[in-house]
Parts: sequence; structure tokens; C-alpha cells
Amino acid sequence: MTESKHRAGQGERDHFVACLREVRAARGHLVDARADGVRSQEKQALRADLLVALERYALAIVELGVPVPGRLRREIDLYRRLEQPH
Repeated sequence: MTESKHRAGQGERDHFVACLREVRAARGHLVDARADGVRSQEKQALRADLLVALERYALAIVELGVPVPGRLRREIDLYRRLEQPH
């Protein structure tokens, strides 16, 4: 049985790059907030924003037809756990 390989189009690649930029920006905001001693509640909102960005990025990777790296899956799992009430 032959397996057809998915070839990403320019739109998918552009979407991937946009998602990567979104992740970098969200990470940067969170790092800045930590360094500036921002309140916990505000950091929680920034973590939620980062989680959304990471999930979009993972979907963009899947759209390219490649597996989501384990490190990214673990990071998403971490931020999902942090979102859960204690």
C-alpha cells in the first residue's frame, strides 16, 4: 500500500510562520511579566494566552503533515495542567 505524502501549500506555511510568531510573542510577554513582578492573576491570563498560541502552533504543524514535537506536546500539557483549578 502506498502512502500519499501531504505537501504543504504556501498558505499553510504562512499560517505556520504566523503561529510561531504568536508563540514567541506570548512567551515574551510572560517572561517580561515574570521579570517585572506582575501580579499572579495577570500572569495567569498570560499563561492562558500562551496556551492558546501553543495549541494553534501545534495545529499548524499538523496541517503541514508532520508530527508535533514531543517537547511542544509536553509544554502544552504543562500549561493545560496549570489552567486547572487546584
